[in-house]
Amino acid sequence: MQTLQYLDPSSPNVERKLYVPAVSELRGKRIAFLNNGWASYTFIGERMEEALRARFGTEVMKTYPIPTSCAPPPGLLDTVVAEADAAVVGMAN
Repeated sequence: MQTLQYLDPSSPNVERKLYVPAVSELRGKRIAFLNNGWASYTFIGERMEEALRARFGTEVMKTYPIPTSCAPPPGLLDTVVAEADAAVVGMAN
């Protein structure tokens, strides 16, 4: 008999709010774009890179491919943290 396992992405920490500071200035920043491979998200990324460079003066936007239906490979998020000042993460399903 097979077992179906449900994973709950919510944080068990309900007493303390997670605070992640916003990036205050984008000029000269390195942006990571985590792309799950959906065609619409790839299209959005191309347009976003153009807008970030033209309107906000970002240095570069590097795309990192991520799997469509599972966790990123070990070490990928550490690489993104080391190589970027901010990240755009989303799904375009």
